[in-house]
Amino acid sequence: MISRYLKKIISVLSCAILAATFIITLFFSAPKITAVPETTGELYYNENAFEIGKDIAAVRISDLDKLNKITKLNYVADKFVKPRALDEDMQIVDLTKPFQFAKKGTLIFVILNLNPNDDNFKELQNNLSAHKIGDYWQFTLSLPKIFCASNVYQRTSLIARHGEIENYDFIEFNTSYDKKTEQFSFETAPEYINLQFYTKRETLENAFNSAQIITVHYQSTSGAYSAIHDYPLIGTESAVKSINQTSNNLLIAFGILAAVVLAVLIVLSILERSKKFSSAIIWVFGITVLLLCRFFISGVTVAPLLWTALSLAMPYIILGGAQLALGRNFGKVPTAYIFPALSAVGALFAFICPYIPFEAANVMRIVCTVVKALESVTLSAFIGLALLLKKDEHGILQTACASVIVVAIIASIFMPQIFPAQFNPLFWLCVATAFTTFISVFIVFVDMKKSNDYLTHNLHKEVERQVKDIKAVIAERDNLLQFVSHDMKKPLTSAVTLCDTALGREQDAEQIKTISIIKQDAERVINNLSEIAAYAKLNYLAEPSQVVNISDLCALLYKYHEFDCNANGIILKNTVVEPVKAFVKPKGIENVVSNIIINAIEHADCSTITLSLKSDKNKTVLCVSDDGKGIDGDLDVFKPYVSENDNETGGIGLYICKNIIESMNGTLSYETNNGGTEFYISLLKA
Repeated sequence: MISRYLKKIISVLSCAILAATFIITLFFSAPKITAVPETTGELYYNENAFEIGKDIAAVRISDLDKLNKITKLNYVADKFVKPRALDEDMQIVDLTKPFQFAKKGTLIFVILNLNPNDDNFKELQNNLSAHKIGDYWQFTLSLPKIFCASNVYQRTSLIARHGEIENYDFIEFNTSYDKKTEQFSFETAPEYINLQFYTKRETLENAFNSAQIITVHYQSTSGAYSAIHDYPLIGTESAVKSINQTSNNLLIAFGILAAVVLAVLIVLSILERSKKFSSAIIWVFGITVLLLCRFFISGVTVAPLLWTALSLAMPYIILGGAQLALGRNFGKVPTAYIFPALSAVGALFAFICPYIPFEAANVMRIVCTVVKALESVTLSAFIGLALLLKKDEHGILQTACASVIVVAIIASIFMPQIFPAQFNPLFWLCVATAFTTFISVFIVFVDMKKSNDYLTHNLHKEVERQVKDIKAVIAERDNLLQFVSHDMKKPLTSAVTLCDTALGREQDAEQIKTISIIKQDAERVINNLSEIAAYAKLNYLAEPSQVVNISDLCALLYKYHEFDCNANGIILKNTVVEPVKAFVKPKGIENVVSNIIINAIEHADCSTITLSLKSDKNKTVLCVSDDGKGIDGDLDVFKPYVSENDNETGGIGLYICKNIIESMNGTLSYETNNGGTEFYISLLKA
């Protein structure tokens, strides 16, 4: 049977190998959007000849497939060229290579119709029959985002505005829109342009007039991200829109699902009060933000640089999360935190790249690449170390996720940016990592829940056993107390009787005094034994609490003690008439109040005893007051055998009362003065 240690090694290595194989396979086998071949020849404008490929970049519709990308365009720096015009300062920009665009300028796309002098003109016409609608060949040009504001012209017509270019007067470039924008404002958006080419050969003699000229005026910040960085797409309308829409749908769908996974992980961690999966939450957060940023960049946005900066920083956040998960300290060197901190630095450098000048951004990109490579190597080392250690400190799936992350990050160093998302293996690895992380965390939480259930079940069993033992001890104690109190009362009762007989016969005053003291002590012990016997018999502590109407309880106590009070010349008042409920032990509270009333009758020298009720937030306070002589404030009457007159003659009644009240989560206290004493019994409201 394969051990867990061996399973871990096999699983992690398999995930890394499969991830690498997937990247290679999809990179080489996925459909590629081919670049439009650059056409040749000359293009005449205002009697000036422009050599195609040297002076001007242009594509011809005869070279188009169902879907192509344009990799070269015409660019004029620091100047807005009139629509449908060519400029002597034009230069050809190859989008496959880094290029420093000026803060503002003009982009010109030239799409030529068929060459009427081509010997294969008829054949070329037939090849374009699928694109023919009426007298025109129809194509769609998709412009990607233009940083950070742009005005787009088709021939001489203004067809789109995104953001505002500073001090831009539209009347200088067209006759249909006469507004002027004064302040620079950001907005980027993809643009779909319908291109129509006339099919009649005799109208194609002037190549410039029959061509579609797309002119884009742009303004950016002075940072590295200016003008255009993605490839324009050209082809049939269905193909161009479909590939963009599918890519956007995948980005938003999996971005939202990753966000849901992130939310579930956070909620589970909060519910379980566990920090064990904080690292996984970090890398799922990075994946979520990366996918959503890519979606926002591809649509209409007024913060293109922000989304770009965040998407550049997120791979380092993902790396940092994996570093936190598997990082280890070596001696006193805190490598478990040094490398995640380095990832954070890499994220910061990547984030500022879109905002800094082109030359500085190139240097920063090199630094970021070095950081990414170093972090990837370090993470690989941590993964290898985790596999070598037989002690399973990290879950199999969590380590497997880290291995997929490191493969994806290493691949991103060498792999060019791939559009669309459905053909990008790194996109699919991000999605797979997010869901694998969720599965791994969910499995661990299920195991923790089972373990907690077993522990809770065992604890319940242990509590039940201990409660049973405690009940047995209490029962044995009560039996012993009843036995002791019963057997000790007999000789003491006989002693009291003998004392009475002796007192009837004795004439000597000193002897009478001595016998009286013996009788008094014996009666005190008999009273204490009676209280102990009652306490043991009724077992107030073990009595279950229940909801009791205090007004009914006070009415019952009034009925019990009214006769005794009247016999001693004391008025018993019950002012509790409103129905108020408390959570108490009925027999216990009844015994406590009775004990306090009897003590007042016997010792307080009072004329009135009053039952009343107070309300205190979530407490119900039952008050028993008298107008007697009060209690010495220096005495703790709740201690056993404490009395106001003689500590040696005190009983245990109030001591037992206090224990009974506390057993029902209440408190027993009192206040006394020369005007009497008031006992407060604080009880839980029901």
